[in-house]
Amino acid sequence: MTDGGRIIEVDALRGVAIILMVIYHFFFDLEFFGIMGIDLSAASWVLFQRLIAVMFLSLVGVGLVLSESRNREGYARHLKRGLFLAVIAGAITIATWIYPHDGYIQFGIIHLIALSVIIAPLFFRFGRWNLVFGVVFIILGLWFGHMTIASHLLFWAGITDPGYHALDHYPIFPWFGVVLVGISLGKMAYPGNVPRPFITGEGNGIADNSIRILVALGRNSLMVYLVHQPIIIGLLILLMFR
Repeated sequence: MTDGGRIIEVDALRGVAIILMVIYHFFFDLEFFGIMGIDLSAASWVLFQRLIAVMFLSLVGVGLVLSESRNREGYARHLKRGLFLAVIAGAITIATWIYPHDGYIQFGIIHLIALSVIIAPLFFRFGRWNLVFGVVFIILGLWFGHMTIASHLLFWAGITDPGYHALDHYPIFPWFGVVLVGISLGKMAYPGNVPRPFITGEGNGIADNSIRILVALGRNSLMVYLVHQPIIIGLLILLMFR
C-alpha cells in the first residue's frame, strides 16, 4: 500500500527494526549501569544485534532506490541528506566523548548511513549486480575483522588497532555491503525504482492500528534513534536514585 508516495511495507519493516533496537538498548543499559548482569557477548545477543543492523541497513538500500522515483535534484539530494546525517553523527561522537567517554562512538551506524547515502548512488547503475558487490564487501569485512594493525587510521574500514573499543562500530567493511544488498533487493522488488507496494488494501488510510504505529515509527526512525537512549538512561537513573 502506498501512502503519500511512500511504501507502507518498507516503513513498517523499519518500524519493527526500531522497536527491536530500543529493546536491545534497554537491556544494554541495564548491563552498562550494573542493574542486571547480562552477557551481551553471548551468541544469542550478538545475533540479535546483528539482525537489527541488517534490517536497518538493508532498508537504507531499499529506501535509496525508492527515493529515486521522486528525486528531482539528482546527486545533490543524496549529498545534502548525507551531509545532514554526517552532522548528526559528529554530534553523537562529541556527546559520547563527553559521556561516557570510554568507548565513545567514532564510526557508528549513523556515521555509516551518512557515508552510505553519499556513496551508494554511485552504485545505482549496477542494479541487481549490487548483490555481488555487497557480498564482496561483507566477505572482506569478515576478513578485516580478524586483522589488527598498529595504526588507528583504518578503523572506519573495519581494520582496528589492538586497543580499539567503541560502544557502536559499523565500519564500511562489511556493513556497506548490507546497504548494497538492500539496493539490489530494491531494484528487484521495485523495477525502474517505481513504487509497487506488496501490501494492498481499500480506503484512504491505514486500517490496522498496529501497522499504523509501525509505519509512524519507521517514518520517524532517526528521531526515535536520537531520543530513545536519553529517555531510557534518564528513567534508569531515576530508578537507581529514587
